[in-house]
Amino acid sequence: MKKILFFFVIFSFLSFIILPINISAQTATSTQSQLEQITSLLQQIQQLQAQIEALKAEVAKIQQQKQETIVQLLTTLKQGSRGESVKILQALLSLDLEIYPEGLITGFYGRLTAEAVKKFQKRHNFEAVGIVGPKTLKKLNEWLEEHPLYLEDEDEDNDEDKDEGKKPCAIIPPGHLIAPGWLRKHDGVRPIVPICQILPPGIAEKLGWWFPTSTPTSTPDLTPPIISSVSSNVSTNSVVVNWLTNEPADSQVFYGTSTAYGLSTPLNSALVTIHSQTITGLTSNTVYHFQVKSKDAAGNLATSTDQTFITLVPDTTPPIISSIFSTVSSTSATISWTTNEPTTSKVYYSLTSPIDLNSASTKSEASLVLNHSLNLTGLNSSSTYYFVAESTDASNNTAFSSQQSFVTLGQ
Repeated sequence: MKKILFFFVIFSFLSFIILPINISAQTATSTQSQLEQITSLLQQIQQLQAQIEALKAEVAKIQQQKQETIVQLLTTLKQGSRGESVKILQALLSLDLEIYPEGLITGFYGRLTAEAVKKFQKRHNFEAVGIVGPKTLKKLNEWLEEHPLYLEDEDEDNDEDKDEGKKPCAIIPPGHLIAPGWLRKHDGVRPIVPICQILPPGIAEKLGWWFPTSTPTSTPDLTPPIISSVSSNVSTNSVVVNWLTNEPADSQVFYGTSTAYGLSTPLNSALVTIHSQTITGLTSNTVYHFQVKSKDAAGNLATSTDQTFITLVPDTTPPIISSIFSTVSSTSATISWTTNEPTTSKVYYSLTSPIDLNSASTKSEASLVLNHSLNLTGLNSSSTYYFVAESTDASNNTAFSSQQSFVTLGQ
């Protein structure tokens, strides 16, 4: 950016030198004409100074963004998780179109994100459970070092929730975005994760991206934005609607069970090109119609065609518990089992049979996993214990095993 600023100043300075200043040496040239030319030059210099200050501000903004580099993901994630860490995860996954072709950066860990995590895990020979555990977290952080992301404000006027007002974005060499070789490598698709830096006007114009113009114009803007890439990421009772515009515009979604709509999201007045609106309180297994609207700074309104989505059917099927076995010593025992979907782990155990779940001792683990193992300690030696395994999935469906038993070893 410093180089761009330097060449911009040099170019502008040279343009002033070669401006045709027709100041005649003849005595017939009027002093008034000379004063008008000098005044015009001073005005152009003032405009140039204003442009330089604007570029300095952009440089300062980019330097601040670079200081906010996301170094690593610090927490495990699973379906239902929300927040900035999920956005970073989705941004990383979207770098590979085979893993996360939808590329939705919503901050909500839904079904599509879980499927993308499974593909990522399968590619790296991990157990494809769709949950970001320690192994997956380590590999994602290695990927993050190779593809650094930054935090960029989505709405600079929103100071109430700074985490929600930031989005991950990438620093990409601008020439890559129009280089044939780079585009072929990425199947001709530009990155879903937005770039942070200001593009050179020539590249931005070739890509059809909006960029600030330094030349004021008196021609009014009468062209509405162009809406594209409308998509919806649904769950049982909510949906995240995403779309793009070719210029900064506000965001709003109208929706309902018919084309009459009748409901709408609150208007988000922030002028952006990447739009996302979350709708909650929907009825499961229901067809909804929706339409997105975006209005640019000049007040030109664009409306999409009617779109539909179907909310998911609630998961009411409990998990299946199998392969229960115990490994014992004199004062401890390890209870292991598997489930057909990621679930929590809990064991009820007691010296009496049939076991009373309300009064039995318990050991539990809240992580959602397929392979379960809990270690029971402080047991009596040479004693028969009875136990029941319990597993609960992400939709709160619970399964219990039949009563099992084991005998601790003698001292």
